[in-house]
Amino acid sequence: MMKERDQTGSYPDFMKVYQLLSQSLGEPDGLHESSPLAHCRSSLEILVATMLTQATSDRNALTAWHRFQEAYPRLEMVVEAGADALAEVIRPAGMAVQRSRAILAVLTKVKEDFGEYSLDSLADDPERAWQYLTALPGVGPKTAACTLLFGFNHPFFPVDVHIERIMKRMKWASPKMNPAEIQRMMGEMIPAQLMGGLHILLLNLGRTHCRPTRPDCAHCPLAGECPGV
Repeated sequence: MMKERDQTGSYPDFMKVYQLLSQSLGEPDGLHESSPLAHCRSSLEILVATMLTQATSDRNALTAWHRFQEAYPRLEMVVEAGADALAEVIRPAGMAVQRSRAILAVLTKVKEDFGEYSLDSLADDPERAWQYLTALPGVGPKTAACTLLFGFNHPFFPVDVHIERIMKRMKWASPKMNPAEIQRMMGEMIPAQLMGGLHILLLNLGRTHCRPTRPDCAHCPLAGECPGV
């Protein structure tokens, strides 16, 4: 797949983008504290927490995650308690019944495959981990990439709806590309050491400035780089 270029014909300067965003929005580590993924104890918890963040706000997901960790100090307790109890615990995230079923299906599958509630046996093989994670029920490319990036520190770049919107407005990705395609492309373009921080920064930019409607272009830290401004 051909990499998108900016208007000058060169690839985007992602270090410059990182610096502009961090100067305006704050350092990624601080921003990340609002996400459930910053409050996990294992790669499997990262996976479950990411499933809670789908189609909801970080505030609701974080509330649900704190309730989850308080109710279930050990992941086997989730399966023992059952779907109805889990749905009540994670209700603040929304779609509680659907989420509880998906989480239980994933935990059950992991235990069947590895004999424990752990993904540690995948830690040193990112390709095998990717294939395994994306085959799990309810786990798509973004959720798998989050698990690999934040759970195992592998260079994957998760693309959600916010980042997809920014990539297309900045013309770093073509309008017809889907999030999985953008994710693969950006995984080749963005330096590995920037992937985690840049993901967090762009995610927050999409929430605060580059919104789907009424974007705040006048105050956007990337206004000088954006072809739409």
